[in-house]
Amino acid sequence: MSKLIPIIGLEIHVELKTKSKMFCSCANGPFTAAPNTAVCEICLAHPGTLPVPNREAIISTMKIAKALGCSVNQRCKFDRKHYFYPDLPKGYQISQYDQPIGEHGEIDLTFDREDNQRTLAKIGVTRVHLEEDTATLTHDDSGNTLVDFNRAGVPLVEIVSEPDVETALEAKTYCQELQLIFRYLGVSTADMEKGQMRCEANVSLQEEGSYIKKDGAIQAKAGHTLHPKVEVKNINSFRAVEKAIEYEIKRQNDLIAAGETWRQETRGWDESKQATVHQRFKETAADYRYFPEPDIPPFEPVKLAPDISLPELPLSKRARFVEEYGFSLADAFMLTADKDWANYTEAVMSELHGWLHSLPETKTCEVSPLGGIRGRFCKPAKELARLAGGWLTTKLVGAMNERKIDIRILKIKPENFAELISLIYAERVNSTNAQKILIEMLDSGVDLDPSHVMEEKGYGQIRDDAALAAVVDEIVVNYPKQVADFKAGKEPVIKFLIGMAMKATEGSADPIMLEKMLREKLKN
Repeated sequence: MSKLIPIIGLEIHVELKTKSKMFCSCANGPFTAAPNTAVCEICLAHPGTLPVPNREAIISTMKIAKALGCSVNQRCKFDRKHYFYPDLPKGYQISQYDQPIGEHGEIDLTFDREDNQRTLAKIGVTRVHLEEDTATLTHDDSGNTLVDFNRAGVPLVEIVSEPDVETALEAKTYCQELQLIFRYLGVSTADMEKGQMRCEANVSLQEEGSYIKKDGAIQAKAGHTLHPKVEVKNINSFRAVEKAIEYEIKRQNDLIAAGETWRQETRGWDESKQATVHQRFKETAADYRYFPEPDIPPFEPVKLAPDISLPELPLSKRARFVEEYGFSLADAFMLTADKDWANYTEAVMSELHGWLHSLPETKTCEVSPLGGIRGRFCKPAKELARLAGGWLTTKLVGAMNERKIDIRILKIKPENFAELISLIYAERVNSTNAQKILIEMLDSGVDLDPSHVMEEKGYGQIRDDAALAAVVDEIVVNYPKQVADFKAGKEPVIKFLIGMAMKATEGSADPIMLEKMLREKLKN
């Protein structure tokens, strides 16, 4: 049998956070109001009502299309997509079919492969279109199905990818990148657990060399037959995206190995079973009986907002964090994974260079953008980036997670966190005591100056010659055997003596001065 290649296309739905619904003035708050209270005659589909498109929703959809590199169509229209289900009050959904808002884009995707290497892939985007969401169905223990129409009519954008995704991991990363883009644009919170962002995966396995990709579709080569694709729904987390696709690839592989065939179908992801389960056989476009929405005339989206400007998007921001600040790609990923964290990081790095130029130890160091004057306190800029990145992504994030503190309520101002980093960089405080200062700053509930905490608690490095000389004298007296060993030529013993001196000063002694004074003392 020829090698089987996974072919994966993704359909992402995201609810827009407009003030009102897509075609009426009802509040867009499906989770904030009591069931069936954010409704009106239009979103309940009463006879004689007329839908009026939401201008803000169209502009937000244009932003998404532009962010994904799509061309925005000059002329668009809405269509009726017919199907019958309890969550659809009209018996059809107002959507877009052949004239969507955006088409023919792509997203650059950097993701971790299984071998822990980062790979850049490009996933094509077929279309970005705007529609209305359906009602919410809840199934109770008695077998009843309850319908809440608060969500009916909420603006919903669908992004359809090309069948370019090759692995479950790549699919998950694609979804995560889209969520970041939505949040950076400010068009949606895109919380998967709340249903604000939903993923559907079309998965098939095809024999290598049996197909071609053309016009966003997989087509069989002459003499070959394609295996049917399966659409997987009910995926409500990034982890579930990866697990559902992995399961479906294995399931189809086992069917092919056993010589079995199947029909094109829709399956749901069952979290409790960790398996996909049959829901229904797949509809085609013809089944939906699309035709133009007669109550909404065609429109020209560009006339609504001719000059749309986009913020810096995650991919560009990550690249700039690496280029401008010298962060590692791993740190750049973490620090841009939340827009507020990215803004906090930028503020810290802006303040940091000012602090370094104000300290006597580092004011002559050229720490930005690269390199630096060599000297005890002048280190390459990459070392500064590694120090700042480590303290942001590990020390600060870890301490905040322990205390369940969100970046949006963090009391430590960027300038004070930058000051703490500068104190560490200038070796005024060691890492152990710097962590104590950080905890004081977090637990105080107010914005504390790290220099004041260092001075009040005595956490600073001891550089006083007389104080260090007394410590050295004490170590020489207390460890005569090790002193004798060092004088006999056992060079590694010096590390033990330095360690004992650091312990005696609770880590506050300047280790470089300490080593120099110990060596001088032991020459005699």
